[in-house]
Amino acid sequence: MTDSMISFVVGIVVVLCIVVITAARYRREHKDQPGARWLHAHPIKDWLHHKH
Repeated sequence: MTDSMISFVVGIVVVLCIVVITAARYRREHKDQPGARWLHAHPIKDWLHHKH
């Protein structure tokens, strides 16, 4: 049972490492494109507008 738990924890650590590395690479490749650019096309006030 302890071997399966160790394998599970190691698997989670590996997946987390892959996610962090992928996110860092994506951020580095898309550094010139501001994240706020999407917000200019989709203003927050439109999200909050409720039709009653």
